[in-house]
Amino acid sequence: MTSQPSKSFLAPLALAAISIAVGLAAITHQSFWMDEGCIAFRSLMPSVKEWWRMHLHLGGSEVQMPVYPLLAWIWHHIGANSEYAMRLVNLPWLVIAVLALRRERFWPMVLLTSPFALYYAGELRPYAMQIAAGAVAAGAMRRVIAGSQDDFSGLHATAGASLLLAISSLTAAMFSAGLWLGVLVIRPDWLRAAGFWKRIAPWLCGALAIAAYYAWTMVAGYRAAGMGGNVLSIGFGFYELLGLTGLGPGRSEIRANPRVVIGALPVLLPAFACIAWAWIGGVRGWIQTATPRQVAGVACAAALPILVLAGVGVLMHFRVLGRHLSPVLPALLLPIAASLASAGWRKLPAVLAVGFGIASSLSLRFQEKHARADCRRATDIAIEALQQGKAVFWRADINAARFHAYGKGGWPMVNFIQTLETGGPTSLMFADIAIISRPELGFGEADHRAELRRNSFELTETFTGFEVWKSR
Repeated sequence: MTSQPSKSFLAPLALAAISIAVGLAAITHQSFWMDEGCIAFRSLMPSVKEWWRMHLHLGGSEVQMPVYPLLAWIWHHIGANSEYAMRLVNLPWLVIAVLALRRERFWPMVLLTSPFALYYAGELRPYAMQIAAGAVAAGAMRRVIAGSQDDFSGLHATAGASLLLAISSLTAAMFSAGLWLGVLVIRPDWLRAAGFWKRIAPWLCGALAIAAYYAWTMVAGYRAAGMGGNVLSIGFGFYELLGLTGLGPGRSEIRANPRVVIGALPVLLPAFACIAWAWIGGVRGWIQTATPRQVAGVACAAALPILVLAGVGVLMHFRVLGRHLSPVLPALLLPIAASLASAGWRKLPAVLAVGFGIASSLSLRFQEKHARADCRRATDIAIEALQQGKAVFWRADINAARFHAYGKGGWPMVNFIQTLETGGPTSLMFADIAIISRPELGFGEADHRAELRRNSFELTETFTGFEVWKSR
């Protein structure tokens, strides 16, 4: 007689299946926007050698993502060609994030209803990977806290989580350092034990290699574009991390005028209150069972990297947004999951927080105002205009346009639209049509609409993230 599969095997399998189903529903067919286009275009290179050459040529923060762009290249060459198919590369990370903390009651529920987690599961960037790494790190800290003073419980899990964080991006490497600091605050005795250094030696080789790689990128001048970091951008980062994005105005509206959020306060304030109430309740319950050293260690792991990022953002003019805080998402969601396990009315704020999360997730997924910039449509308009012999004044990302052009006609079409970057009109005076997504790329601080009208252009079409102007 054959034995039945054990419950311990079926439960993770069921969670993985649910995670994949939720991920398939969350991922969209929307056009790649600027940052996704930078990775998507690299993935078109025919060989690893050509990919690496283009990787360095394009530069940017993607060079400080040692693994994810290469994974995207591999995924594309396996057969993923469309936006939807390429974004499916994130599904394994969503499954890992769920399974890493599956023993925490209600964790799968709060993660799979998190607007932040679901939004970035559908973006061709390393943030789903970082959420997964953060969940693995949280599980490692749980093991360290639960271990006795005479063992090295959680050491290898911590090292693995730290390495996973470090290889995802330079910003996530700060959380990798924070994780080790937090663990060593809890277990300072490890530093005095020969067994610790013996066990950690193989992991140190990987850490040194990653550190050397990041040092090389900095010396070579590869880094994220300066976008004017300030306290307001960090505030938006937490707004995004909390999952409030879908309950408020669209990103482009906020970028144009942050005060537009005021009109959504009747919904945002109750949602924030429920999330904060549930989070505080979960944290308070955990603190009652933890030692001061354990509390200090967890606080160091979660809070210090955020403070460092905020400081770097202000000093280096780097805009810190919610996606840069991806590794710390479990620190927000685990207390809410703990509150859901409370008895009686104490679970009410957590139930409401999950309800707001579901509403926000649905809004992000289906409302047009939250859609990514439609570079696919803009590329189609530009190609049609170029084929008609018109001069196109293009002020948008070129890499996403290259990817969409490749889908229409392969490399000949990519070469055809190259004029948008290298041979287009240098002034509105010589243009027939202007396609604008990033006004600051062509107009600086000036009012681009006033400038266009002054040059006899009229606005003929608007769609998500773009304006199309034609000369009279």
